[in-house]
Parts: sequence; structure tokens; C-alpha cells
Amino acid sequence: MPESESPLPERHTSRGLGPVAIAVPCPTCGAPVDPLRAARVAIFREAFRYFCSGSCREQYDPDRASSPLPQPQRRREPGHFASEAAETLLAERISTPPLPDPARRAEALASGADDGLTDDATSPAPPSESTAEGLADDLDDAGLAAAEPARHPLLDLNVASDVAGILLALAMLGGTLAVLLVLAGESPVALGARVIVATVGCAALVAEYVMAERDPSEAHPLALLSAPVVACLAAIFAAIAAHPKSGSAIALAGLVVFSTAATVWLMQRARRGIEAERRAMALELNRSAHRVVGGELTSARAADLRPGEEIIVEASEIVPVDVTVIAGTARVAPWLSAKTLVSRSEGDAVVAGARVHEGRLRAIVSWAGHDRAWMRLTHDPRRRADLLAPLARFGKLAAERGAPIAAALAALTAFAADQDLLGITLFAVAAQAAIANAVLAEIGSVHVARTVLAALRHGIAFRTAEAFDRAGRVSTAAFCARGTLLLGEPEVANIEAIGDFEPEKVLALVAGAESGATHPVATAVLRAARARSVRPDGVRNSSVQAGLGVTAVASGGQALVVGSRALMLKERISVAHAETKINELESMGRTVLLVALGGRLVGVIGLQDGIRPGARAAVQHLLDVGVEPVLLSGDARETCEALARALDIEHVRPELLPSERGEEIRRLVDGGATVAVVGRTHVDDAALTAADVSVALESAGSGSAEWSVQLASDDVRDAAWALRLAHLCRREARLGLTMTLGPALGFALAVAFAVAPPAMAPIASLAGSLAALLRLRARPESS
Repeated sequence: MPESESPLPERHTSRGLGPVAIAVPCPTCGAPVDPLRAARVAIFREAFRYFCSGSCREQYDPDRASSPLPQPQRRREPGHFASEAAETLLAERISTPPLPDPARRAEALASGADDGLTDDATSPAPPSESTAEGLADDLDDAGLAAAEPARHPLLDLNVASDVAGILLALAMLGGTLAVLLVLAGESPVALGARVIVATVGCAALVAEYVMAERDPSEAHPLALLSAPVVACLAAIFAAIAAHPKSGSAIALAGLVVFSTAATVWLMQRARRGIEAERRAMALELNRSAHRVVGGELTSARAADLRPGEEIIVEASEIVPVDVTVIAGTARVAPWLSAKTLVSRSEGDAVVAGARVHEGRLRAIVSWAGHDRAWMRLTHDPRRRADLLAPLARFGKLAAERGAPIAAALAALTAFAADQDLLGITLFAVAAQAAIANAVLAEIGSVHVARTVLAALRHGIAFRTAEAFDRAGRVSTAAFCARGTLLLGEPEVANIEAIGDFEPEKVLALVAGAESGATHPVATAVLRAARARSVRPDGVRNSSVQAGLGVTAVASGGQALVVGSRALMLKERISVAHAETKINELESMGRTVLLVALGGRLVGVIGLQDGIRPGARAAVQHLLDVGVEPVLLSGDARETCEALARALDIEHVRPELLPSERGEEIRRLVDGGATVAVVGRTHVDDAALTAADVSVALESAGSGSAEWSVQLASDDVRDAAWALRLAHLCRREARLGLTMTLGPALGFALAVAFAVAPPAMAPIASLAGSLAALLRLRARPESS
């Protein structure tokens, strides 16, 4: 049966009466109707309707009771799991508080502490004994008492982590004892004991790799385990053969086992918070929604929703998928862990994880599953940034492919130095163990994962791993001024009449010319006219000149031109006698609107647009990481330079029409710069499309946006923060790789050329790994 189709009526048999169904109300008059004996049956919007009479069927209007936001009806879907029904009963008895910040929740999950899963101030009191008994009775009535409770996935995570920790501890202990027991001497018993503990440690390490769940970012087990396994086999052979180098072979085996287990354990500790936050995010977004089917609402899990379907989101509910609002207005926290509330209404995009606090929304699903903005680079194995970003791949490739090369070079050098088979093996193992390092393989991946999660906590979603990498290489960032650095809400500040004209007459002409427009300048002019009780002139035949202004015919029949200096030049209207006033207004950072009637200039209007809060901080974020800010604007040069001085921007590109900005960006790219553009979708599409990295405000979750960086907010600081985070990640990841690979590669070469003993290579590699991880821990991802 299709999911949208109404289920068959529930029925039972009564002695002597035959089958009897539960009565349903007549859709027209509300009278109870037996579905099996209804006078009329019809299907509307893929659902059955049962009528008590033919007249009710004729009078029924399926659109009469419908509304853009239908009320949800609680119903049990066929095939729902028992645990879901139990969860519904529990939700009816105990109110669920808003979930805490995912970062705090992830920290609690990583440590295994239950009391970290909810905020103390909002946590509900534990259910009383009577409540628990009542809930048990309800479960019995629902036929769910015997249902096996679902095991929480985070419990499995903690158990697996504990087992892996025990095995790694055993491996490190075995490696340590194999080295420390050198104090017991070189007797066969002592050597045998050292071999045994080293072998046990190696076996524990192998068991940990076999039993534990591996992350795709980890190096291949063959690359990491080959050195300890071969080292232990060589130690066993040397001990059995009573080789003169048996003590050195056992010591090297212990060091290799210890260093390998230690680096694996350290990386697991470093990744614990990341994995916990990912799991917490997946749980947050795995919510049910009210899906609209044929005018009715049915419950659907997030995994079952598909793009194009309609859902309803009520107050206190979380949006489980990326959507575009088609009806309703609500106050929402726009993303997971967002601290502020914003209004969302028809046409706005909302990302999965947004919580509705007030109001109600009807929306169309834009992205679902792993295509959601908050899931693409964190959970999708085909697009995860910590798997595909070049910084993440370099260390893994070095550990998997560089280690065999180092081992082969060391073996050849030992062979050339007339070493025996055991000596050649020890040199190769030492070089292999130095490069095949878990920290080297994963340090870049951890930096990328931490940065992507930090960006999501600020409402920033990178589109792809490639976009994230390009954002870290940006050298120039261009701001489309209006709506990013400026509020985009100008106000009329000056009205200067020229000749015998009155200021009110000038304002009336401009208001009449702009009466049919909706852009910010027209809105400001019409608002000023209403405030001054000025009636717009009866202008006709208006013709909009894109980016320049308006030409029309005034009520008196004279030609009317309203716009920029460029439009006046195009219409051959002189502005020389008003040049002083125009320059004065532009030097104050105001946009100048010129008014000409009958071929001569009659007025000058100055509009002042405020600087957005945080605009100066956004510029500083870029300057801190060496990115050069550039200002793009359609205003005159003097106006742009006044704004640039206030924001500490040195480079401006003035008097650019929106359609011309794409060409200007291409010129910057051709000059060798990696260019990012910060703007708004639709308005600044030409510039955004031409950029190497496009940063679009309020575009996250949109069904049509393909921009490199998508923001759930309209804060320009978040746009600059996205570029700053990518730059810092690139710098810190490269430094971490250098700190890990440098000592390992240096001592591997030293061992290969017999400059240093083999035991020094794993020691140096472990020291470099510790230094890289200590720096990783000391520096938060957002610093």
C-alpha cells in the first residue's frame, strides 16, 4: 500500500452481526459513519472519505477546510517500530528540554558522562515511581512491554573504546617491558622473557586492529602493523638462533611495538571529541517530521524524506532536513548550537538542525540524507573533508607509500654495508616504523575535521573538500559592499534643490520615478516622501537603466532622469554647476542621486547607508591571515574611498554595475590572485560565479545554491571567519605534518645511511608525534 494511502479501517467480528468497523465522522456533516456500510465512498488527495448520504457527498468541498498550514494529526503508521511508539508515549509523559550545544554534548558523550547530555538548568526531573508505573501500563496496553529496548549507539562506542584502550595499554606495556628487561641481563631466560612480552604486546596490537572499528582516515593496517610484526618475528628468530644481535633485535621490537601502540592510542584520544560530536550531530538530525500527503500529515523520519516533499515544522521542533519555506513565519535558531533567534518566512532557506521557537512553517525539502549542508563534509564517506582534502591525504599517503620506500632504502644501504640478514631486517624495520606512523597519517585529517566542525558551529558550511582547500589559499577577498559591509538600508540624508525648484518638488519627482521599484534606494526615497507628506509626482513611461537609474516622463510632460553621474553623462545632461555639492556629499561617504527635468539638473539627493555591525571586525579577520580585502561598489570613487577609510581597506573598485563585477573579478584572478567574493545570492551572482571561492550570506540549505561557502546567517563576520578558519587550518596542518614527518624522515635517513642506530628512528618519530599532538591540543580550532 502506498504510504500516502489511508489504511483500511480496523474491524472485528461481533457474534451475529458480522464484521464491524470503527465509526468515522462524515466529512460534511460530522455524523458517525460505518466505513463498511457507508452510503458513499470517494477518494480525495489519495485518501478515502466516507459519507453518510449522497447529498453529503455532493456538498463536500475538499478545499474548504484546507489551509497552507494544516494541523498535525497524531496517528500510528503501519510498520512503525515498537521503540518509536514507546518513545511517543514517553514524550507525552515527560517534556523534553531543548538539547544543549552540540560541542558540549559531544564532550559529554566522549567522556561517557550521562549528566553532560542535557543542560542542568533545563533538565527535567526524573520521572516519579508512579509515572514509571503508568508508563509501563501504557506500554502493556500498546503491546510493547515485551519489546526489546533499543541499545543506544553511544554505549557501543564507549564499550568499543574501552576494549581498544585495554588492548593498546597491553601492547604498550609489552613493548616497555621488552626494553626494560634488558636490566635482567643477556641470559637465555631473560631474552626469552623479553621476546614473550614483546610478542604479547604485538599480538594485542594486532587484536586491537582486528576487533576495533576503523575510521577511513586511518592508514592501512598493513602499513602500520608490518613493522611491529616483522620486528617481533626477527626478535624470535634471533633469540632462537642465539644471534649476537638478539638483544638489540628484541629492544628494537619492543620500541617499535610501544611507539606504534602509543601513536595509535594518542590519535584515538585526539579523535574522540570529533567522533563524539559527529555522532551527536547525527542524533540531533535524525528527527521525525510531519510530512504533507494529500492535505493530511503523516509522521516521517528524516531518512525517509526526499527533495520536493512538503513538511510542517511546529514550535519547539527541529527541522530535520534542509528546506525552503513556502508558507508561515517563525522565529528560529538558524542552526545547531546557534545562540540567537532570527525570523524565517516564505522564500527563506533553513538548514537541518534549526529549531523553531515560535510560529509554524510549511516548507519544501531541498536536501536530505548526506546531501544536507551539515552532513556533507562530516558524514558522507564520498565527500568527507577529512578524507579528501589534500592536507588530509598527504599524511596518509606518506605513511602508506613513503614508509616502504624508506624501508627499501635502509635495506639497500645495510646490504651495501655487508650487514647480515638480521641487520638488514632491523634497518628496514626501523625506517618503516619511523614513517608508518599513525599520527603522521591522521594529523592532517584531524585538523581538517576540527575546522569543519568549528565552522558548522558558526553556521558556516563548506560545499566540498576542494572548496575548503581553496578557501585556505585565498589571497584576495572582494566584498560586494551593499548588503555585506553596508546595511543595504539607505536613508535620505540630503535634498538639495537647484535653481528655483523646491526640495519637496525634487523629492516628489524622484518618488514618482521610483514608485514601482523595490530596490533599497527606491525604498528609502518612498519612505522619505511619506515621512515628509510629499505626494509622488504622476510620472509615466518609466524605463529602468540597470545599475544607472530611471528615465521617465514627468506629469508636466517633460523628460525626467533620475540616477547616477554616468546616467546624466549618457543623457547629455551637464552636472558641472553642482560638482562642488556632489563632491562634498561623496566625500562624506554618501550615495548621490541626481535629478534632471527637461534636460537640466534640478536637484541632488544624498543617501547615507550605515556600516553593518561587525564589518570592521570582518576586515580585520582577513588582514590577520594575510588576505587583502577589496571593496566593490557601484557608487562614485569618493564615496567608496570614504567607506574604505572607515574600514581600513586600501583597494576599491568603484562605479561597477552588478553585471560588470564578474569581469572585474576575472581580472583579479588573471592577475594571479586566488579570489574570494563575499556577497548575496541573486544580487551578486555575477561576482560570486567568477570567484575562485564564493561566500554567500544566508544561502545554506538553499535548493539552488552551489556556492563554495554557504552561511546560515547574514553576518559578514562569519563570512570572513570562514576564510580565516580555512587559512589557520592550512597553516596548522602543514606545521603538524612537518613536526611529525621531519624527525621521522631525518632519523629514517640517518638509519638508512648507518649514521644512527636503528632504535633511534622510532624514538624520534614518537617524539615528533608527541610535539605535534601537544600543539594540536594547546591550540583550539577557532584561534
